[in-house]
Amino acid sequence: MQLSLLTLNLHTYQQHPRHCPFETMHLHEWEVHIIAEAICQQNIDIICFQEVGEYMHDPIAHPYGEAPSNMAFRICQRLRNWGHYFHIYQDWSHIGFGHWREGTAILSRYPMHHNYSTYVSYDQRKDNYMSRNVTLSCIDVPWFGLLHVSNVHLSWAHHGFYEEYPRLKQLIDSRYHFGVRGDLMVGDFNAPAGDHSYRHIVQHQEYVDQFYMLHPHRFFEPSYQGKIDGWRNSPPKRIDYIFKRNGGPFHVYAMDVIFNNHFYPKVSDHFGYLARFHMR
Repeated sequence: MQLSLLTLNLHTYQQHPRHCPFETMHLHEWEVHIIAEAICQQNIDIICFQEVGEYMHDPIAHPYGEAPSNMAFRICQRLRNWGHYFHIYQDWSHIGFGHWREGTAILSRYPMHHNYSTYVSYDQRKDNYMSRNVTLSCIDVPWFGLLHVSNVHLSWAHHGFYEEYPRLKQLIDSRYHFGVRGDLMVGDFNAPAGDHSYRHIVQHQEYVDQFYMLHPHRFFEPSYQGKIDGWRNSPPKRIDYIFKRNGGPFHVYAMDVIFNNHFYPKVSDHFGYLARFHMR
């Protein structure tokens, strides 16, 4: 059995920002199409999006995210229209870039159980862009069982990472009684490869950086180009990851950088990572 997983920070509708949010959403139709096309062509099973934008004046749907302005839901609907059914679960953290509910979303070809979201930051105010909500799901992978996926967008080291990461770990550990067979932490950690915050994650070898495992010579290869929000005063760094809990009956055999203008066009200020696993 093989499984593929994509992580991508969508940049909260900031690829083509306009004063009118509806014009902004229309201009992002190209990104919606490219991402959905890549998911189909690459036969991706699980997708983790961060910085998912939804217009702040849209009524909040129940379940959250099924609003016409929600970019993850737009991608999901495009896939369903093409005959590829995906389950979706998402939640939002805060208002970002003035107009948008900003959150994380998990899409899966396979059934999703025990879906849950919660704040890992001290601050939980919707008007504070430093508040951090995570989404988690146990995905029922055929012939394997439950794969636990945590989709996260954490703060910088000096703005809460060291408080948020232990809360995330406690949360993941509390969910193992569901009968989980594998565990992945995925997303934008704002922890540059090699920095203290990164070492804080991998120091006990409980979690393994899957990109480094396959490409150790590319350890410092950045996951974005140029200057991006939060990192404008430093050269590009690798801050997006797929971490796998050490051991377990599955292993990564391929991992590619995607949406980098070489392997599909850029659709965000971040590149994506596409991992492929052998499941036993």
